Amino acid sequence: MASHMASQKRRRFNTFSSLLDVVIVVVSMAIAYWIRFTVLEGDDPVGDLTYHLLWALAISPVFIFLYGLFGANDFKSSSVDLNRLLGRSIAATTLSVSLFIVCIFVFNINRMSRWLIVIFWVSATLLSCLKVIVFSHYLRSLHRNGLEQRRVVLIGAGPLAYAYYTGVTSEEASPYKVLGNIGVRAISGNLLYLGSYADIDVVLDTLNPDEVIVALESSEHLLLEDILFVCEKSGCKVSILPLYYQYLSNRPHIGIEGGIPLINVNHVVIDNLGYSFVKRTFDIVGSILLIVFTSPIMLIAAIGTKISSPGPVIFSQIRVGRGREIFKMYKFRSMRVDSGESTGWTTTGDPRRTRFGAFMRRFSIDELPQLFNVLRGDMSLVGPRPEIPEYVERFKTSVPLYMVRHQVRPGMTGLAQINGLRGDTSIEERVQYDLYYINNWSILLDIQILLLTPTRGVFKNDQETLMTKNG
Repeated sequence: MASHMASQKRRRFNTFSSLLDVVIVVVSMAIAYWIRFTVLEGDDPVGDLTYHLLWALAISPVFIFLYGLFGANDFKSSSVDLNRLLGRSIAATTLSVSLFIVCIFVFNINRMSRWLIVIFWVSATLLSCLKVIVFSHYLRSLHRNGLEQRRVVLIGAGPLAYAYYTGVTSEEASPYKVLGNIGVRAISGNLLYLGSYADIDVVLDTLNPDEVIVALESSEHLLLEDILFVCEKSGCKVSILPLYYQYLSNRPHIGIEGGIPLINVNHVVIDNLGYSFVKRTFDIVGSILLIVFTSPIMLIAAIGTKISSPGPVIFSQIRVGRGREIFKMYKFRSMRVDSGESTGWTTTGDPRRTRFGAFMRRFSIDELPQLFNVLRGDMSLVGPRPEIPEYVERFKTSVPLYMVRHQVRPGMTGLAQINGLRGDTSIEERVQYDLYYINNWSILLDIQILLLTPTRGVFKNDQETLMTKNG
């Protein structure tokens, strides 16, 4: 009964969400019409407000379909963060407006105001993003109070099942409520023990959960087929927690080869051709703009470097990039020549630095030449910081999942850097931030990191080492 009521609530929620999408499209068109023909005092060569609103109503199913296709309304999944939902919403809105433009040409409405279309796109994007933010915060507040959660039965009694239970319950506003576990024993004194594996069918028929999580140990793998058969008869949605879950990315890729499904354990989101194109375009455009805007600073830095001590202005250092390819990373020289600048990380008050070099390092001015590395394709504006080959060889055997960092282009700044992990700081913590970035990449996350870099990744003292991930 509880599961049926929950399903009804979800259907009502989805219906309301779709109706709100229609309202957003129509209101966005009304706003665009008002701004274009009232605020900007233009003449409407096509039709009145009603005409435009009818067009908006006609294309609203396209918006609803693409929001669903892109997963822009997937508010209840704990695996989808706010940044990703916003990115999906922007992408779906942009494609929907693009299809609207196609309709305009197909139906030969070539006199429709171009500025109206632009304003319509901006309005629809902002309103859809506002909807995502409001809905996400509203559902999180419900989950925080134990409401609107998916009821889950956990099958398993070992470390794997316990890892799932602690992971779900540790979330501040988890969309899941674990009703209890089935297995050879209880996994926690705080979790209800529902019975042995022989009781699965009775428990599922009695509780009728929204989802069943199967988390068996390697010694229990022979039970899996029978357990899945019983769960299938109950009609419950079933998810399996694999033994190797620690090695999976947040969005693993499943491919089919020879009719056999294969899981790409370290699948990187940016490997997608479309995402890769977006990120590279963003890097090229961003690096060109930043080179132009920072050119006066770089000119002053070059002159200051030359005056401060004899030697070249630009210092190059061998680093390891994407796919373990070696490249030369450029900096303004901040140390005296032959002072061993390429031997390792610098520390506070490093005697090798020149006075002007210390000033540049304090504000990361010495790293501005790396914009040319970005333009060349050696680096990205945002990504894991590249290391010298010596450290890569050392860390690849001592730091778990360290080499995953080399599946993407290294960056001028990154998630670790805006959280205080620069220079001689914990490599293990830096890798955790880098892995989170790789697994959760979106263009919005790149923009967020770039906007935070001046205040949290540059203007800080050398002693500052760590900030919270949520800070």
